[in-house]
Amino acid sequence: MREKIQTVFFENFWRYLTNAWTILFMIVVLVDFISRHSVDYLFTPLSIMYGAILSLFVGTKEFDRWYDLRGPRRHPGEVFVIVWSALLVGMLVVSWISHEHYSLSQDIVSVYIMVLTVFALSQSSKRVYKMKYKMKKG
Repeated sequence: MREKIQTVFFENFWRYLTNAWTILFMIVVLVDFISRHSVDYLFTPLSIMYGAILSLFVGTKEFDRWYDLRGPRRHPGEVFVIVWSALLVGMLVVSWISHEHYSLSQDIVSVYIMVLTVFALSQSSKRVYKMKYKMKKG
């Protein structure tokens, strides 16, 4: 019981931290887009921190899943993929329509690829776990 309480606490901690960093990084990306690269110097440190925090969050969730420590709550990673995709596509469309030719930073593209990769790995892990769980149940 104590392990489940600790797991829920740490899962919530990492979720809130990940959400806060996601919002912060997206705000910086939007500010940079609106101001024409005025804060792009922040992308490298923010992308490194964001990548590390997101990876730790997803890693702890997967570890907890495999050791049956997860609670019944669901927080789908699709939300991160959808929001990042909408943000980047929206910026590209606005840039194209306005003829302002905003170029996406390599750091932003790297973060997007990392978000997609972490999501894909998490989904694969979940699928394998469900197959293992079904085999165990009989």
